[in-house]
Amino acid sequence: MRYNVYLAETGDAKGGGRYIEEPAQVENIVFQTRAGPLDAFEDALALAMTAAFDAGAFEFSELVTSLNAAGSLDRDGAAWTEATLDAELDRLGQALFQTIPAAGEIAA
Repeated sequence: MRYNVYLAETGDAKGGGRYIEEPAQVENIVFQTRAGPLDAFEDALALAMTAAFDAGAFEFSELVTSLNAAGSLDRDGAAWTEATLDAELDRLGQALFQTIPAAGEIAA
């Protein structure tokens, strides 16, 4: 299974308004709390990053260099920079940890 199909995007949530439900009411699969599978870009980036780490790129600048050397491109089809990789990783992180308003709250 590539993502948690049991993960609802609404309702009461544990963990401060995150998209993870009450543990007693749903099957939460460890490390699979995405609401959907990776898209083709995200999958390719994950594979390229894994290869970069396997090759010993641990500093952020080394990661960017390794991604570019492997031919990985950002969403706009350009070579990665530290700024574009940072922005993409931030976007992906935000997607995982979106908050939902508590019952009765109005989203800003």
